[in-house]
Amino acid sequence: MKRPSLFLILLVTVFAGVGTGAFLASRRQAFPPIPRPQHVVPVPKTPEAPKVSKESPPSPPADRKARVAIIFDDAGGSWEDFLAVLSLQRPVTIAVLPHLRYSRQIAERAAQEGLEVLLHLPIQPEDPEKALGPGGIRVDMGEEEIRRVVKDDLSAVPGVRGVNNHMGSLGTSDPRVMRAILQEVKERGLFFVDSKTSPRSLGEVLARQLGVPAASRHVFLDNEDDPEYIAGQIKKLIEIALRQGEAIAIGHVHRKTAKVLAEMLPEIDAAGIEIVPVSNLVR
Repeated sequence: MKRPSLFLILLVTVFAGVGTGAFLASRRQAFPPIPRPQHVVPVPKTPEAPKVSKESPPSPPADRKARVAIIFDDAGGSWEDFLAVLSLQRPVTIAVLPHLRYSRQIAERAAQEGLEVLLHLPIQPEDPEKALGPGGIRVDMGEEEIRRVVKDDLSAVPGVRGVNNHMGSLGTSDPRVMRAILQEVKERGLFFVDSKTSPRSLGEVLARQLGVPAASRHVFLDNEDDPEYIAGQIKKLIEIALRQGEAIAIGHVHRKTAKVLAEMLPEIDAAGIEIVPVSNLVR
């Protein structure tokens, strides 16, 4: 038998290798290799820069004017006295005594003109020579009687926002009496201004204990019905208001207070002081 030549053997080997390579290449394309897992190192995030508001920062509040409340007590007996106060054309406060000739009319007219109205509640003073007047509270009254009288007085002065005391140096220092009064004030949603006719008055202290908005008088304007004295007290009111930011004064409708105040309004305005209803200064 004749042996195949060496050339023929080499040729068959080459063709066999080429075919095997082509087959393997086709298998690699049909089944791509699975990638090796790689260890991924996390990239730390760059912290976000704080957001800057495009809005301007709030401006500090403008300096508020000093404020004063001026209460005119004892209204109800004279229409002319009331008109003198009304002619001031400022938001003063009118405190009206109950059951007098013009009590109801003054309360209604004051409210129509935008003035704040208080019940000027008569409370027994230490001086027995001072007449209590109609609708007064005496220290010998029981608590139910006190509340009944206060209700009756409130009905005689319509539209009141609050209550302040007329006289009362004896009654306002009696905690039992004042609690009975203030309970009725609280139930009506009113506030209380202590006229401070006595240094022993408990009005503001007890009101706060009971949750009644309250304040106290700083200056009496007309203990003397003299224009020079009244002017001096108004200057004192200005000083207190500028020092403390606010103050409450009490005058009377039947004295020269409205006339003197009218003359001094330019001085109050020049000092940058605003006259406001007393409720603005009650807390």
